[in-house]
Amino acid sequence: MKKKILSLLCLVMVWAIPSVVKAETKPKVTVYGNLRYSFNYIDEDGVGGNLERWRGTDNVSRFGVKGSYGSDDVSAFVHLQVGAPSDRDGQGDGFNQRFFFGGLKGSFGKVTYGRMTNAYKFPGFALDPFYDLSRINAGGAFGGGGASYGLSPATNGFTDNSLQYFTPDLDGFKLVGGIAFEDATDDNELAYLVGGSYNGGCFNIGAVYADNPEDAGVYPGIAVDGNAIRAYATYKCEDWKAGVSYENIDTGALEDVSYLYVTGTAMMDDTDLSLSVGYVDDGAAEGFGIAGGAFYNVLDNAKVYAMASYADLESDSAPYVFSVGAIYNFSFTAN
Repeated sequence: MKKKILSLLCLVMVWAIPSVVKAETKPKVTVYGNLRYSFNYIDEDGVGGNLERWRGTDNVSRFGVKGSYGSDDVSAFVHLQVGAPSDRDGQGDGFNQRFFFGGLKGSFGKVTYGRMTNAYKFPGFALDPFYDLSRINAGGAFGGGGASYGLSPATNGFTDNSLQYFTPDLDGFKLVGGIAFEDATDDNELAYLVGGSYNGGCFNIGAVYADNPEDAGVYPGIAVDGNAIRAYATYKCEDWKAGVSYENIDTGALEDVSYLYVTGTAMMDDTDLSLSVGYVDDGAAEGFGIAGGAFYNVLDNAKVYAMASYADLESDSAPYVFSVGAIYNFSFTAN
């Protein structure tokens, strides 16, 4: 099955690439990076007892290259991103794997293939103002990366061997469909997802469903032979933005777990003030959490921030984190 689908994808590319070459081409390459670091005071119940300490944390610093070649009618693109930790990681590597994908886009929509953020994860990632910062994470503990409390673990990680298709804008509506391959089994089992969204100017609403095959957990954070559904809505105008995400997800436990995440941000001249609340109705992370932070733009590409997060968990632990940090972004584009 995998070979047949990849063969079909190759045929599509063979058909489309000549159109790219014949069109008025506009090659573009961008090199970019984000340096992200924080100092944190952590209080949580860990395996070794209650932990109260200061800790410096790299918040998923990264380095990437992306490029495109083509015209407004049809173009090909690639995007490579690696982790570039500003302190020593577990293996002492200067870079670590994140994602690498490519595809085609044009009046027909967009098709992508590779290791990427899947379409189930992306809406949660997009609305979380504290993603990849130091706060209470999706599991109800301190984390220096990934999704915030109230979003599910399926809002983390990347999907290998993933093929996704996005339709063009259809009077505000967009649809997405995707499959992903499991290479570890002889059956090359397929996971799949489907979803759609509507953009009405300031409003965007949508839903996406993801399903893992019987013997493999292809989409991260979702149980083997399990599924998940996310419904979400966002609102953004000049001075503020807000969003909500609801998930019901099969985590492999006896009962499905529901996740609710609500967030809002006031955007002033040089400062953003963000607040989020999260609720988890079952499992090890069952409880209620809150996070708030202030982000000050020192430069167009650099900001400093202070934030705090807390979770009241049914497991009797009540972790909290205070964090101060900085984010520096750079990019260079060659046409």
